[in-house]
Amino acid sequence: MSDGREDASGADEDEAADGQNGADSDDPAIAPEGLQYPEFVFGEGEIADDGSFELDADLDREELREWVEDLAGGLGSHDVAVESPDGYVTLGVAPEGVRMEFDPDESGVGEFEFTVEMRAKAMFVASDPDGEKVGARGGTGFVPIEMLTGEDGDAEEFRCYNWIDEPTDP
Repeated sequence: MSDGREDASGADEDEAADGQNGADSDDPAIAPEGLQYPEFVFGEGEIADDGSFELDADLDREELREWVEDLAGGLGSHDVAVESPDGYVTLGVAPEGVRMEFDPDESGVGEFEFTVEMRAKAMFVASDPDGEKVGARGGTGFVPIEMLTGEDGDAEEFRCYNWIDEPTDP
């Protein structure tokens, strides 16, 4: 069983070993039908110049279900974006773990908290969310096609977004 951590190439060790990334076990590429690039849009809050943020949203049952599904797709594609009225950031993500908490009152009712923890790297940061975006938008993604297909070059050079030095000027 995997501990969810990625190897140095950016692939989960078990995924890489058994080909569960949507491609043949000999091919490290993500199958096109597995690519998803979600954007999580918040109605208020700031995204700082370095891409940092602390945002929250009240979601109904259906909205939360959609966000969780989108997050799962983003984990598979290693790419998510966060937008607020005051900024935009695209993140390369890798799973770290999960934490759950439930503390009921005397009637058995309480808050259930489910926290997903990921390592992330800011790949693109913009102060204007209405401007040109790079990254997880419109399903087109940020990842170079060579990284996904293994064509036209060595896909390993693109792993973990190591080629991005300055997320405000990719």
